[in-house]
Amino acid sequence: MTVTQRELHAQLRTESLASHARIAELARALDPERLVRRAAPGSWSVGEMLQHLCVSDQLYHEPLSALVRGARPDAGAPAREWTPTFIGRQVARMLENPRPMKAPKSLRPGPTPQPGVVEDFLGRDTRMTALMDQAATLDWRALRMASPALPIPILRFNLGDVFNIHVVHVRRHLAQMERVVLELGA
Repeated sequence: MTVTQRELHAQLRTESLASHARIAELARALDPERLVRRAAPGSWSVGEMLQHLCVSDQLYHEPLSALVRGARPDAGAPAREWTPTFIGRQVARMLENPRPMKAPKSLRPGPTPQPGVVEDFLGRDTRMTALMDQAATLDWRALRMASPALPIPILRFNLGDVFNIHVVHVRRHLAQMERVVLELGA
């Protein structure tokens, strides 16, 4: 199925806003003790998942913002077909799989979430959606960046990959947060 960049942007924006609202509802309802409670030894708490998403944003935000700031608008880009890169498609598929996986060391949360992690994540997530909107008239297939989490020069994502992976990553952890809250009866 082919999708234009405009359609991908609309889809990602809608999903991002829905995930954002659900995480706000779920995480804000947790008291500090329940925010850090784990459902099982070795698993992450809701707070640790949010911290992980903040750490990820911290790594990606500056290079991504620089890429967007330095690009020239392309009036025809939104109407063009968007396709992921091979590596972008693979990473998104891995994140869509609900099976547990280890986060790269650079993206692991600390032993306890930072104070205010819920609001920190929500602010960062809002900023990512705004950046996606700001980039709507750029060519998402042509603009590329290396992953700060996996610094292998030949592994380059296109801009659409980065936005797609962000949305899929948040969705993955939202599903995990919902399971943790359900398992803990919180």
